[in-house]
Parts: sequence; structure tokens; C-alpha cells
Amino acid sequence: MIYSFPKRAVLALACVSVIGLSSCEKMLRDMATKTNTGQQEQADSAATASEGAAAATATAAKEPEYEITYPKGSKYANLTPPAKAKSNPFEEIPKIIKAHEGEPNWADKHADIKGVLLQNGQEDYLFVLQQQGANEMLRNELFPHYYQDMTNTAVLNTIGYYTEQLLEARSEDSELIYKCLRALKGHWDDKKIAQAALSTAKRVQARPITAASDTTTRNGSYRQIYARELKKMAQRLGQEV
Repeated sequence: MIYSFPKRAVLALACVSVIGLSSCEKMLRDMATKTNTGQQEQADSAATASEGAAAATATAAKEPEYEITYPKGSKYANLTPPAKAKSNPFEEIPKIIKAHEGEPNWADKHADIKGVLLQNGQEDYLFVLQQQGANEMLRNELFPHYYQDMTNTAVLNTIGYYTEQLLEARSEDSELIYKCLRALKGHWDDKKIAQAALSTAKRVQARPITAASDTTTRNGSYRQIYARELKKMAQRLGQEV
């Protein structure tokens, strides 16, 4: 078929336009894909950074429920097990806790923990076990029952037992000891309570402040606050400070 020049020119221009439009569309699609991919990568990176920051904040804010008091330079610091022990004695009480998880009868757990303390009575790491056992029983078993019935003799006797464990271990958990001694008011004689309060307060206040955590964390600041409260308690009960 023969076309006139103007018609051939128009057809050629149309073809070029179609090809050009297809190329442009492809370029635009490629650019859009790259843009979307880049935006998604940026969004993913931002989300990852945000999650990381939140996790770091949560980790920094989280403190242990309680701190074990160790003598200066103790070889058992941070629950380091005895060098020649066949098994780790510091895992015994956590195993008992797990074995009794969900059980309503605290007396069985107490009997098992007391058994561990008696078995290790001559060991130089007994103070660690005493604090482990006392913290578990007082915080998670005895005080919840005490607040339901403050006259329960069995509960008060067992609070007294674990208070003595903390005192023998030279614990500096002044908050826990303060709460124990308040519960024992009228169950122990005033002189015994006053002596326990004052000896704990002096021990805590004699502890050197060596790090910011000694005053800025919850455990550190409460240790100082309750040491002062223990001194006041001793004074109210007639103990000379």
C-alpha cells in the first residue's frame, strides 16, 4: 500500500510517540518501585531502631526484685558457685521454688528451704542461701498471708525465722527487714526488735557509696531510706542510737 508523505510522517510520529510513552511509563514504574523500596527500607530501619531503643530502655529500667548482700571481696559474689562443689548449691532453692510453683500450701516450700539451710549450716556460703530462702518466703508467701490475717501465729513464727536468717546473713536489705520487724511488733519483745533494727541500720549506713547505683536505683535509694527508718524504730523502742 502506498501512503502519501504526510500520512507516513504522521504514522511514524505516532509510532515514536507510542514507543516513547512506553519507555516513560517503564521509567516511571522503575522510579516508583525504587522510591517505595527505599521508603520501606527507611521505615523498617526506623522501626528496628525504635524497637531496639525500647528494649534498651526496658532493660535499663528493670531491676532485680532484691539484692543479695556479700561481704567485701566475697568469692561468691554474683552467685559464683564454690570452686570444688560437685553441684551448684545456689541452684537448690530456685529448684525448690519451681517444684512448688502454683501450690497454695506455703508450709511445704518452707520445710524444703529450711532443709537446705540445715544441710548447709556449716558452709561458708550459707549466708547466700539464707538470703535466697528468706526473700522467696517473705516476699512471695508469708507477707501475702500476713496481710490477710495479721494474727496468724504460724505465719508470724515463720516471718521471725526468716528475719533471723537475714540478720545472721548480715543482710543490708533494710526495707525487707523493716517490714519484718514491723510485722513482729508484739510477737517479738521490743528490745529484740530494737537491737535488730539498730544493727541493720548501722550496717547499711557503714556501707561505702561506691557507685551511682548505690543511691539512684530503687534498691539503692530504698536501702538508705529504710536504714533511717530502722534507726527511728530503734529510738521509739527505747534503744540508744
